[in-house]
Amino acid sequence: MNLPVKAVEQLQRLSEQKRDKLSAIYQQQRRQVDNYQQQLQLLSQLKQHYMGAEQTHGSAINSAMLNNSNQLTSQLTTMIDHHQHEQAIMSAECDHSEQQLQASNQQVKRFEEVKKRWLAKQQYEQARKEQKQLEELINLRHKKRKV
Repeated sequence: MNLPVKAVEQLQRLSEQKRDKLSAIYQQQRRQVDNYQQQLQLLSQLKQHYMGAEQTHGSAINSAMLNNSNQLTSQLTTMIDHHQHEQAIMSAECDHSEQQLQASNQQVKRFEEVKKRWLAKQQYEQARKEQKQLEELINLRHKKRKV
């Protein structure tokens, strides 16, 4: 009767290990998403700062400065677009990992419930067995007295 409980305990342990690995992956992905968000904000601030500084120069801009300005604006826009795309992908991966983590948590809880049921069944059968032995002992004593 102990075999099912041991099997469930083993499955529960494996499920907990899987959950812990998924949790570590999720935390790492969450940090990456946060890092990309911070980089995206910094790039946006840099672009806004540069655009504001460009307007203060006014009429003193020559063709080389205008060319450099256009290149920088183009590069910043490209980097921002790339970071937004990467962040969207990482966010989707992070959401998927979170769903897997929740499913793993539910699986661990189910194994805990199964283990509790098996232990309760085991205790019930043990108590029933002891009660039956006690009844047999009482019946045996009654039979001896009658004889």
